[in-house]
Amino acid sequence: MNEFENDIQNDTIDVDAVSDKKFVHIDKSKRIFDIVYLALCSAFMLVMWCTGYNFLPLIANVLAIVAGVLIFARVLAKSNVGLYMWIAYMVCICGLFVFFLIWGAESFGKNLWYNLVLVLFPVLLATLVYVSDKFITKKTALKITCAVCSFLMVGTAIVYVFFMNLRCRPTVESLQAGHDDYLASVKNKYTTQDKPNVLVILMDDMAYSDISAYSYLSSKINGTSVTVTDSKNATINTPNIDSIADGGIMMDNFYSASPVCSPSRFSILTGRYSSRGYLDNVVFPSDIQSNPWSPTHFLNPYQFLNNVDGILGDEITFAEVLQAAGYNTGCIGKWNLGDYGQYLPTNQGFDYFYGSYYVNDMTPYNWVEDYVDEQGNFHSQEVRTHKENLDQSESTRLLTAKMLEFISSSVENDEKFLAYYTTPWPHFPIYSDNSGTGKGNTSDDTYVQCIEEFDKYLGDILNYLKSTPDSSGSGSLYDNTLIVFTSDNGPGREGVTGDMRGRKNTTFEGGMKVPILVSYPNGGVGSGDQIASETYTYYQWENNAERTSQANVASKTKSSTPTTATTKHIDASSMNFDLFNTILSYCGITNSDGSVYLPSDRIIDGVDLTSLWNCTVPTSTRVHDKLFYLKKGKCQAVQMAVELDGTTYDFKYYDSVRTENSAFIDQVYKNYLFNLDTDPAEGYSLSKTYPEIASKLLAELKGFRNEMKTNRRGIIK
Repeated sequence: MNEFENDIQNDTIDVDAVSDKKFVHIDKSKRIFDIVYLALCSAFMLVMWCTGYNFLPLIANVLAIVAGVLIFARVLAKSNVGLYMWIAYMVCICGLFVFFLIWGAESFGKNLWYNLVLVLFPVLLATLVYVSDKFITKKTALKITCAVCSFLMVGTAIVYVFFMNLRCRPTVESLQAGHDDYLASVKNKYTTQDKPNVLVILMDDMAYSDISAYSYLSSKINGTSVTVTDSKNATINTPNIDSIADGGIMMDNFYSASPVCSPSRFSILTGRYSSRGYLDNVVFPSDIQSNPWSPTHFLNPYQFLNNVDGILGDEITFAEVLQAAGYNTGCIGKWNLGDYGQYLPTNQGFDYFYGSYYVNDMTPYNWVEDYVDEQGNFHSQEVRTHKENLDQSESTRLLTAKMLEFISSSVENDEKFLAYYTTPWPHFPIYSDNSGTGKGNTSDDTYVQCIEEFDKYLGDILNYLKSTPDSSGSGSLYDNTLIVFTSDNGPGREGVTGDMRGRKNTTFEGGMKVPILVSYPNGGVGSGDQIASETYTYYQWENNAERTSQANVASKTKSSTPTTATTKHIDASSMNFDLFNTILSYCGITNSDGSVYLPSDRIIDGVDLTSLWNCTVPTSTRVHDKLFYLKKGKCQAVQMAVELDGTTYDFKYYDSVRTENSAFIDQVYKNYLFNLDTDPAEGYSLSKTYPEIASKLLAELKGFRNEMKTNRRGIIK
């Protein structure tokens, strides 16, 4: 290299003064910075592609903006444009496109070529900046061209993510017409006369074995259900919860439709897989309500498809159906299905709501009281601020008081009621006021206290129902109330899943199997003779108010009179979306042939469980041909009954699943097949032993996924 070229390379000569030399793009003085920045961008993009975390696209876009600004600044300063900085900009822009291609909404792939145009413009601008000196000889024109292009680079890097997010808004076929027609027909055809009251108690993150009625129940041992008739060894004492099953039923294989709360709650209310409503994950607070640029819209385009912040208004909930039939409907506790507009509980069939729109570890955690007056006007007021809720030890007492107030008000007004009690417990952070401290220590001891405290206050509700005569003159309110106790999914940080694998946020049994106890004496729950009654004993324990350590968990004093009760265990597998059909059936929303009266425009995935609950069919009756396990919108597994050597077993198949058992990094395993009857812990894959069964269940998985692509909303045409 001659001296003149060396001076140009080291930027010691004014290139403007040298008209016959090309605009040099390799700047040694900035090479180290550019290399580091390129490495940072490349590493970040790799993490973003692999994880798909919500906030990463925003950070990636910031990196692209910074690169564009630096390129623009160097052009204005008559400096050289670093090759590595140019490459870093290209990595960020193209990386964002690839990210949305991998993790984006359905419509992103459907409109791939349209979306590709969005990435081509900034890429072409960056390329023009870099190669313009190859065909522009005049330095003034070159500087103007590079300055204009690099300015547009910055602008398009800023606008790019906006367009990408907005383009992830698929066109959703509306179900509003069917929604309105169906509810109008219910209002015209049905009344509350001779119908039961309904009390649904929904726990948050309660494990399968976290109540004493289930703590001594092992799922299955060698294909046989095993029970112990005395709960004296149970760690958590829940006599009031246990009492719901006295004369009623328990289901030993009842599943959530999702391993996290919002999708699960959607399925309970609608009877549908959550993906049909674009609810694939937990709903977070929308900081700027109904604003398309709010964080839930803007930062989570692949998570909140169609900019959905909750349960869509054209979905039909069992609350809407019972409201149309004349029930007084109330929801007390946690909602977590949206915080404005169509998503509010008062727009989803509830006349009254008291509690929080979110889960108790989200901020701001405010409590509101909502209702719609007789003129149809919506009223809302904040009753507890986030600051007042920093100590949540009073939650159970306050929410229970509101639930009792709602039920008693319905009784006084001679109204049938739907009471939907969605307690925030035992979701983390855990609080209890049993000890009088309310400090929210998240030890196992506090977890036990939290559940036992809820059980104590639930006793107040049950005692009110038992002591209040029913207006029909047929026994008490309790006798004429359908009571359902269950949980939305498996346990979070604490809680016991028994012999099952996995926890919340996994589609293993521990994340999806939940307890359910049902009572309705006047409705025949548990009255049939096709399932044998089992006798069990539960105790009322007197807790030591001073105990604070784990060592004292077991130091409880048994009451002198243990309670002997009977229940019937149902072995058949079902999911919580079956509650939609079943509640409607018990409430008389039926056709002349006794089948449930359902909307005709949409697929309802749930089935009617009344025959099982009334024990008029054997416990082994299969009510579902197959059950699908969804996580974050992806169908990960399928459960299906398969006959093998003359015996029918429940097999569960994963074509790809991420385990949680590795010490260093989660491992993705493919082609997993489990026999849930002999291996409820999902410990031994049988895919190589029974390849034909694995293939059969894989075909079912692919068929369901294809249905979700071609008819995601489950529209019946």
